[in-house]
Amino acid sequence: MLIAETERLRIRHLQKSDANFIYQLYNQPSFIKYIGDRGVHSPQDAEVFIQKVQDNYQQYGFWLYLVERKDNGQAVGVNGLIQRDYLEAPDIGFAFMTQSCGQGFAKESSQAILQHSKQLGLAHLYAITSPDNHVSEHLLKKLGFEFQRQDYFDNSTSPINLFRLLLK
Repeated sequence: MLIAETERLRIRHLQKSDANFIYQLYNQPSFIKYIGDRGVHSPQDAEVFIQKVQDNYQQYGFWLYLVERKDNGQAVGVNGLIQRDYLEAPDIGFAFMTQSCGQGFAKESSQAILQHSKQLGLAHLYAITSPDNHVSEHLLKKLGFEFQRQDYFDNSTSPINLFRLLLK
């Protein structure tokens, strides 16, 4: 299911056929450093992960989406909304393959996700980052997110930076 299109990108629901890409993305050193080990240690784990994402589409009406280039169909990352137990509104989350970074895909897809959030009728969004993820923090500020606080959310052993954006 197509969620949004931008000048260069298509944003769509994840499918089981995306398992190899998700496996590669979730095992990049930068992903593990800034987001964490999500237990996707094989293409089969990625299929299980994608099934959970699809279940969340049904439960919440949103979740993470695949971001692919329109010109060649190549998957470059994920972007979307995640509803966490410890936040009253969803947070935007994104990750991109290292070779796709620095090309504006995160900003372009995030702007489309913000539009999608407005279409869903959301009043505000959150974003979370690890304190040393300055690249994501810079992008969030460009998108209009404001730093709220640093805290130990969800029994975390490491601090997490929380940002917020009003949509209306």
